[in-house]
Amino acid sequence: MSATVRMADGDSGHDGDMDTAIAAFVTDRLPAHGPILTPSPAARALGIARTRMRADALTDLPAAAYAGAVLIDDELSRAGEHAEGLIDEVGTALEPGGILVATARNRIHAEAVRRPLQDLRGFSAAEVEALLNHRGFVVDVVCAPGAAARLRGEQMLDIDADRQPGLIDAAPSLLLIARAPRSADERGRVFHDTRPRKIAAAATLCRDPAGRLLVVHDTFKRAWTIPGGVVDADEDPAAAARRESWEEAGVKVDTGRLLGVFASRWPDRLVFVFAATPAQIIEHPEPVHAHEISAVAWLPLDEALTRLAPTVAFKVRTCLNTPGLTWVQ
Repeated sequence: MSATVRMADGDSGHDGDMDTAIAAFVTDRLPAHGPILTPSPAARALGIARTRMRADALTDLPAAAYAGAVLIDDELSRAGEHAEGLIDEVGTALEPGGILVATARNRIHAEAVRRPLQDLRGFSAAEVEALLNHRGFVVDVVCAPGAAARLRGEQMLDIDADRQPGLIDAAPSLLLIARAPRSADERGRVFHDTRPRKIAAAATLCRDPAGRLLVVHDTFKRAWTIPGGVVDADEDPAAAARRESWEEAGVKVDTGRLLGVFASRWPDRLVFVFAATPAQIIEHPEPVHAHEISAVAWLPLDEALTRLAPTVAFKVRTCLNTPGLTWVQ
């Protein structure tokens, strides 16, 4: 079915007509075989696959008994903090590859309105998609149905437009269509493939017996910093810190205590800073990766703190003053 559904001639474009178009879109996505689970009066009122509906309770459901499930009375939002448990119940009740259709209240709208809607849990499009992915559902559609039509004053359901970021997180409701995993392997793969990815980096706060700090001048950043970089695949953070110290500063180090973990939102990463001591004192070290680093120096701590980029100086001060904590930058 096309992602654009035109309503019949003479339709006024009011909510009832839009609901009819949405019902047609949803029905086309539901399986043609097997029973459909729904507790939603709205589903039966709209006539979505009416003859195959079963108004079962959403607890103690038989496993793999339903070809599809329709939850379009904001059951996910009404479940609140138990929404993930509800998704798990429905996922268990669906046969492998079964189709779930659901609606949820948009988070911004749910937080803005007054009772009785303010007790509903709101979701952003990304949040509700993550909720489904967590159970292994493969998401086909996340949209704000009818948002584009109402904005344009047209009599047309345009799902492609309703998926756009400017509309999807501004409309009152979200429509979700997803497929249950076909196997345990697929469930695990979807879960892991859709988890958030954080960059992990590691650095050394390396001081010699005189208390001087090992610093490097980063060519790309055009600033002084401490040796460090991204943790490679299959590499632990302490090993990465030692490797980066050698590559950037030309100094082999022994890592010790984890002094601090620094989280940043952009880029979304964690930086592990380790205490380190040089395995051998080299008074004038040179970088192995000279294309990345233009200078290396041992500096007295006070001088180093004035030369380092402000964010790096913050890390160094924090690690020395209150080691062992996690910080957000």
